[in-house]
Amino acid sequence: MRAIISAPQDLVKGPPRSEQAMERATWLVLALALLLFGVLATALSARAADLVAYVEAPGTIEEISGVLLVRPGETAAQGSVAAGADVFPGDRLQVSFGSTARVRLFDGSYVDLFPETRLRIDRARAPRFGGRRAETQLGMEAGATRVVVASGEPGIRLFELMIPTGVARLEPGEYTVRIGDDATRISVWDGKATMLIDRQVVDIPPGKKIILTGDGRFELADALENVLVNGRFTDRLYPLDGSGWQFFEDQTSADVRGQISVEVPREINAPGPAVRFTRQSVSQTHNETGLRQRLERDVAGARAVVLAGWLKIDDASLSGGGYLGSEYPVMIRIRYSTIRGGEQVWTQGFYYQNPENRPVGYGDRKRQGEWEYFEKDLTALMPSLTFLHDIQVLAAGHSYDASVANLRLLVD
Repeated sequence: MRAIISAPQDLVKGPPRSEQAMERATWLVLALALLLFGVLATALSARAADLVAYVEAPGTIEEISGVLLVRPGETAAQGSVAAGADVFPGDRLQVSFGSTARVRLFDGSYVDLFPETRLRIDRARAPRFGGRRAETQLGMEAGATRVVVASGEPGIRLFELMIPTGVARLEPGEYTVRIGDDATRISVWDGKATMLIDRQVVDIPPGKKIILTGDGRFELADALENVLVNGRFTDRLYPLDGSGWQFFEDQTSADVRGQISVEVPREINAPGPAVRFTRQSVSQTHNETGLRQRLERDVAGARAVVLAGWLKIDDASLSGGGYLGSEYPVMIRIRYSTIRGGEQVWTQGFYYQNPENRPVGYGDRKRQGEWEYFEKDLTALMPSLTFLHDIQVLAAGHSYDASVANLRLLVD
């Protein structure tokens, strides 16, 4: 009878548990290494293909008025450059106070830079071969710019503008971009801007602007934004918090004071509630009675600044603009700064008669007793306008009776 001999228990067991763990760890490391190698190889291949497919395309400083500083790449030093200099991806541009510049990009697009603007050229590259689109990405940190994206077939270029509140993708067209203390504004004059805001795609069509605040909120408005408070004179005329209109008067002699009231005209064609200025002088002395409103609005690079409204002149004792051409029954003054920092006052007067042929150097003639519309393009009338300080609406002279309604100051 054959004996059955059983092997010891420890001879039929596999490797010790420590060896199994080591083997599994080895295979895991190899698998991770292969995976990492594949990812790196793919990324390097894509990068290599990208380098072959594109070439960096410098831009050119086409115009400079004043001083433009450029910091090349990652260097700490910056220096002034002259017109004709090239700028490359990675360069940072800074426009000095009172200066302007224009950067022409490789695809024909250009950017006008206004005082104290800071701009980065993050990416600018052209495709070596067909089937790819040209790419431009600019980073705007402060100031105001006018951006013109060159026309072309759809899909041939990608143009992006980085701003503190997000990224705007710009189609061929014209745009005004302004970064202020309260908000960032992008006005679309031609083309279309698209932004991704809080997982929402927002399109800004021509004639509109987007106003972005630092807390993630935004508002779509007309490209020409009315910056006057209570220009229709429907709210409290002299608010207690100091915003909106405030009363002022200039009278050096003891005489009847001017009066201001808000009335609803009865004429069929009246534009709505109006502010009325009246005075019946006893001694035929000079008086100015009016309203003043602080604006404090940056308009550097504005494509349009428009003053518009309605007025009616019922009576004025002085001919034309008065003895010195400075006393009209309706006047508007705007205090502003120029690109060099100088402060100026623009004045517009209105009158209805001038039998004594008095000076009317800055007056427009209107019909007596009729509501008439007026509109002024201030960008044409105020050379180098960059900042609006305040506006005055007033009546001046001896005796007068005049009204103003639906006053607007539209800025981009």
